[in-house]
Amino acid sequence: MIPAFGSVLFWHVVSFGLACVFGLGSVVWTYRRRDQHAGREFLLFLSVTLWWTATVLLRIVAPVSLGWELHLIEQFFQVLMTLVWFYFAAIYAGYREILTRPLVAYPLGGVAVTMLAVESLPPIAALTNTNRMRIETPFTFVTWTDTLLSEVVEVLALAAFAVGSGLILYKLLTANYVQAWQIAVVFVATSGAILLEVLEESIPHTVSGVDYPALAVTGVGVSYVVGLYRYDLFGYTPVDMSDVIDGITAPVVVLNPEQRVVDFNTPAKTMFEELTAGRRADAVLPAALMHAVPIDSPEANETEVTLPRDNNMRVHRLYTAPLDSFGESRGVAITLRDITTQRRQQEQLGLLKQILTRALRHNIRNNVDIVQANSQELIDSLEGSQEARARAAAAAADDLLSISTKTRVMKDIVENRGQTTAVELVSLLDDTVADYDQTFPDTAFIVDCPASCSVAVTPNITPAVRNLIENAAEHNPDADAEVRVTLDKRPDCAVIEIADNGPGIPAHELTVLERGREDVLDHGSGLGLWIVTMVVDEIDGTITYDTGDDGTTITLRINE
Repeated sequence: MIPAFGSVLFWHVVSFGLACVFGLGSVVWTYRRRDQHAGREFLLFLSVTLWWTATVLLRIVAPVSLGWELHLIEQFFQVLMTLVWFYFAAIYAGYREILTRPLVAYPLGGVAVTMLAVESLPPIAALTNTNRMRIETPFTFVTWTDTLLSEVVEVLALAAFAVGSGLILYKLLTANYVQAWQIAVVFVATSGAILLEVLEESIPHTVSGVDYPALAVTGVGVSYVVGLYRYDLFGYTPVDMSDVIDGITAPVVVLNPEQRVVDFNTPAKTMFEELTAGRRADAVLPAALMHAVPIDSPEANETEVTLPRDNNMRVHRLYTAPLDSFGESRGVAITLRDITTQRRQQEQLGLLKQILTRALRHNIRNNVDIVQANSQELIDSLEGSQEARARAAAAAADDLLSISTKTRVMKDIVENRGQTTAVELVSLLDDTVADYDQTFPDTAFIVDCPASCSVAVTPNITPAVRNLIENAAEHNPDADAEVRVTLDKRPDCAVIEIADNGPGIPAHELTVLERGREDVLDHGSGLGLWIVTMVVDEIDGTITYDTGDDGTTITLRINE
């Protein structure tokens, strides 16, 4: 049938034909960008809408004899379109997880199948579409009267479309960032389609049975395509970021690739009073902050930045994380953590360390040297109880010097944390035993080691091993003092065993080590075992103490 130019039929064909053309263009355009958030669901909606519009066009120009078959196809795509629209809107609004739950998915699926069957399955549709009517003016057309059940399905379909539109509009209105054009696209397009469906029968010059809402819904699709790629309709609310960042106590700001503010939380607004969604970041955020933010970095970054606040300069730890959606950059999330107090404490601790280091290395050591020298002169010149007192003073000076030395060792252990080097354990044990063999000539040292045993471990293992061997010899007053050192190389570790025949380690010393802290009433007598404990924790190794009246066996496991 070729409609006469300017006739009512002509304009119907032109209107629905253009709708098909625009619909096809929207499908092609969206297909190329289907990987955006909810892009595939939106593509499905456009495709179903195109088929619906094309079927309406075909009914207008096709012979009346095909009216029933085309009517069923048209109703199928009409109902399916509303269902797909609801699904797309739910995905867009961030409810994918809810839709996949059985308690939600099964009932909705059942309702959807029922609606499609009522409207398009021939045996059922024949009962819900009655009273075939042939319309002759303004052009020949055939339609059917809906029953109550069919009208219920149409109401449900309209409700699905309206609810879906409401979900999208709600997400836009509740997000911090929203453009007027975004709201206009959603509200005007979707509300226009709904209004046309409701008022269709009362609009003059309409032909009964022609699905004019197909034109409006096609317009919805085209409008969303414009909103999608002109006003970045989908770029700002694929996920409601407010639900995520509002619970974060640190300031958080989200920027899009154009460095405009997309979202922020209350702490960020408190810190930056001019912060406003939609504005350029460099207009509402300090220049120092923007210079530190790597906008185009594909990886998360961490740095420090100093920002003015309350007439003071505050140091912040700046965390930036790129936002990625299906491989496409969506901007960057900025998080700030005030570390001013922490930084000041670190500076104070650094200063204290310098002072203590100077005191341990120079002041105390020099004074102890003086005490030792004078004590030795007194010992040589005194007799009896006075000599005993001088020797006690000299022993105390020796202990003080030992404490000073071990304290410096502990400081070095802290500074060397995290370092790893190749340590030849056989050489370490041989050299240590050779040194203490001179220091403790009355102690018999026995060493049982393989030819070689090299492990990748912290250099702090050296003072730890030396302290274990020193303690075994120093605290053994037995006339037949003996220290046995054994090294066992295993596939996944090295095991050092140090055994002595001394009096054993006091119970309270081990209790303090197991507890991991000291107090005024319960503390250890020395620093050697603390040094060992610190190193064992660092290497994630293990150490056991088997001690008694007949001696102590210490087993140190060094993991590879």
